[in-house]
Formats: sequence, C-alpha cells, structure tokens
Amino acid sequence: MLEDPRQALFDCLEQAVAEGVFPGCVALVWADGAERYHEAHGVFATHPKAPMRGQRVARDTVYDLASLTKVLATTTLAAIAVGEGRVALDDPLPREWAAACPGARLGDLLSHSAGLEAHREYFAAFAGRAPVGPRPILDAVVATPPAARPGERAVYSDLGFILLGAWLERLFDGELDRVFENRIAWPLGLERRPVSRLGYHRLGVVRGPTAAEEGWVAPTEVYDPKLHDGEAPSYFPVRRGARCAHYEVHDDNAFVMGGVAGHAGLFGDAEAVAEIARAWLECALPGLTPALRERFWRRSSVEGSTRCLGWDGVSPDGGSTGGVLSSATIGHLGYTGCSLWIDPPTARIFVLLSNRVHPRRQSAAISGLRPRFHRLASRLT
Repeated sequence: MLEDPRQALFDCLEQAVAEGVFPGCVALVWADGAERYHEAHGVFATHPKAPMRGQRVARDTVYDLASLTKVLATTTLAAIAVGEGRVALDDPLPREWAAACPGARLGDLLSHSAGLEAHREYFAAFAGRAPVGPRPILDAVVATPPAARPGERAVYSDLGFILLGAWLERLFDGELDRVFENRIAWPLGLERRPVSRLGYHRLGVVRGPTAAEEGWVAPTEVYDPKLHDGEAPSYFPVRRGARCAHYEVHDDNAFVMGGVAGHAGLFGDAEAVAEIARAWLECALPGLTPALRERFWRRSSVEGSTRCLGWDGVSPDGGSTGGVLSSATIGHLGYTGCSLWIDPPTARIFVLLSNRVHPRRQSAAISGLRPRFHRLASRLT
C-alpha cells in the first residue's frame, strides 16, 4: 500500500515536536492555485518561565519571522520602489551612509555583495538602555570599516539591510513599519486582528503583548542563565531582566532599534507569508512587472554566490530544500526557525514557521529537519 504523503508530512512534523526541534510549528504548502497542506503542530512554549506554556499552536499562530523580514518587507519594498521609478538598482548609497561601503549601489546591498561585514553585536553598547531607536545602530554601521570592495565577494550581511531599511524610509517618506503596512499588508488584504497577520511590533516603554495579543504570538527565547550553565550570554543585559521574548523581536540589534528594521522585526502567520509569496509569483504588487520580478530573481554574478536581489537561491547540493525543488527556486531562512521557498517553474510555495530558539537559541536540530520537510512537502503537489 502506498504511503499517504499528507500523513507522512504530518507525522514528520509531529515527530520534530516530540524530539524538541521546536515547541511547535505551522506548515503551509501551496500549489496548483490552492493550499495542499496547512496544519499546526505542537505548543506555543515548553519552558516554565514562558507565557502560553502548553497552549496548542493554531494555523493562525503568529511567529517572529526574523530574517524573512529581508524578503517580505525590505526586498519587496525595494522592488516596489524600483518599479515606481523612485530609485534604480545602480543608484549609489546616499552620501551620508556611503562610508559603510564606498562605491556600493542598491543592487550590491540587495545581493549581499556591498563589502559589508556579516554581523556586529552593536546591541552590547546599549545594555540597560534599549530600545534606543534606529539612529545609534545606523551610525554604528556607517562607522564600521568595510570588509571588501563592492562586488568582490558575497557575504550575507545584516548591516546591508539595516542600511536598506533607512534608505527605504527616505524613498517612501515614512517609517518602515507604516510603509510596509500601507504599501504591502493593507493592499493584499492582510487585515488586522488584535495582532497583525503580518507586520512589525514597535517597542515602546511597555514591552511585550497586551492581554488581547498574547494568545496569538508564540514566545521565543527564555533569558535564564541556567540554560547556559549559569553564564549569561552577551545579549542578556540588553533585555533588562526580561524572562522571555514574547512579541518582542528576537534579533538583538533590531530590539535596540525599537523592533523595526530592514533586517528583522516582522511577525506573521503562515497564510500571510504565503500571500506575499503569491503576490511575487502573480506580479500583484505595484510596479512589479514580470521583467522586474525576473531581475530580482536572477542569480548574482558574484563568484560562488547563491544570492539574487534580496532573495536567496538553492545551493548546488539542495541545502535546506532537500534537493527536490528546481534550480530556479528562490526563498529565505529565518534564524528563529522560519523558512519560505518559492519554485517559480511549478508555481509552488513552501512555508514553515516555528520558534526553534525556544527556550534557547543554540539548538541546530532544525537544519536536519528542513530537507526532510521539503522532500515530503514536494510530494503533495
């Protein structure tokens, strides 16, 4: 008797929960114009210090999307800006930020080939004071010496997308979270509930979710030194004694920036993530023509790079996609345990959202799960 592919995928994700890959997840597979799989697995949280411990995940549970922000918000807004003639891909970085990567252009930042470093713990300078807003982090990025010349090599860089977030705010004359809501979320019908289906959560004096919000959002990391052999990691002081990140961005630099940044900060549910992916497939965004879409999805010419403009491509060995999707597949991973992949030739979308950083971020078990997920999910279509 042939194995039921849907049941096989369901069992795989249930097993991942049982093995502690993550407390819970939501998976969505879209093909042939319809959802082929959209199921929730596991619970919001497992640690005693976490809110919502033991509550079952639902299909509309909201997760911290981490670096999916780079494609869902920043890259998508950049494509709209190019399509509307606000900027061109070969335009240089505005003068006041150019010291970060002299000679770099918009396309270099999007393809992670502007010569910037991958990451810096800028947040460490703001322990006990965060969040302080975007300006101090932006200034720190500009003051960081470049690591290479533009186009010399591809280095996946948060720094470049921090700069892109600021650039987009200037191009659209508004704060990034409002621009995202007005130009992407609202036109695509991603209506608000107590928690937005896809959007930023700006941090203020009062942090964390309200009573109306908390039942929608999965917590991420627990800030307990006991989980680290009694030694608090470098990022603990930035959280000012918080017990757990719950509807507060997990990325520490984005946290210092106030929760709104070009490299991280979006929260959303699986269906909303898939809606953005469909908008790219169907060119349902302002100014996004098929020709411009293909330009954004074209592989970088930088040697050894898997990057496109904002998007990532599959590695030669298939990487997290398990080698079952086409070479034209584009997508992105998120540090918190999220992923989105689009296979344009077959018009298929694969979304997996989780909080694998709960209760601590050091677990790498999801790297083994992702290929299995995509091998099984591809059999549904």
